[in-house]
Amino acid sequence: MKIKNLFRFPFKSFTPEKKDSVYINDLGKIIGDRVGAFRLGEDSKDFEQWLKKTNYLSLMHVPYLSLINIKFDERLEKIILTIPGSDSQEINISDKEKIENIISDFLKKNNFEKKFKFIFPNNNNTSFHDTKAGLVSLHSEESEKKLNNTINDVDGIRFRSNIILSGCDAFEELSWIGKKIIINHLEFKVEKAITRCAAVNCNPSAGKFDKNILKVLPKLNGIDNPSFGIKLKLISKGGSINLNDSVKIIK
Repeated sequence: MKIKNLFRFPFKSFTPEKKDSVYINDLGKIIGDRVGAFRLGEDSKDFEQWLKKTNYLSLMHVPYLSLINIKFDERLEKIILTIPGSDSQEINISDKEKIENIISDFLKKNNFEKKFKFIFPNNNNTSFHDTKAGLVSLHSEESEKKLNNTINDVDGIRFRSNIILSGCDAFEELSWIGKKIIINHLEFKVEKAITRCAAVNCNPSAGKFDKNILKVLPKLNGIDNPSFGIKLKLISKGGSINLNDSVKIIK
């Protein structure tokens, strides 16, 4: 088995970045992954602390977020923001009000009126994954293929996994819970299967819900709670993982 694709997602629920290599710090978090978010409301209490995903702009409620393209520069100092129908803008990450206003104007055109604040703590401790621990997500391309045999035209990016694996059977990864994985000398424990929400029903290219993947998954893999992919907890020192790195399961 080996790594077929690598992704990180700098901003919660926004644009993926396809990578040749990612660095995992000693806390088990991918540098630059889910390090920014847009928190609903204007309450300043514990503003930069992790909260449940219902507290943020999310694809499960606002599918057309996927039409907004946000990218970091290499230093994580500026973003390149592209709104559909508009030219790209390079904006300093400290100009949070400008970023908020541009995105808010687009969302209002789609009848979303809630207030939100841009959060970017810029440290190695805080990230805005669906769970506070963060962890690294993985699924196999064989699982994607099996899903596509039932529902056509499902791009695996819907699942927003960090690692796409090749060389195993469909949904085999769900049987690894409790086992250890070695990737490029980094050691992980497979913590759990990933229970999915309505975000996976969103077509990221179209910015709308177009499939009922949640209904199909239990029929394909036998897990009552719609599940796709697994979460990995780092149990060694951090380091890099790369495209084509071999993946070994330790029983």
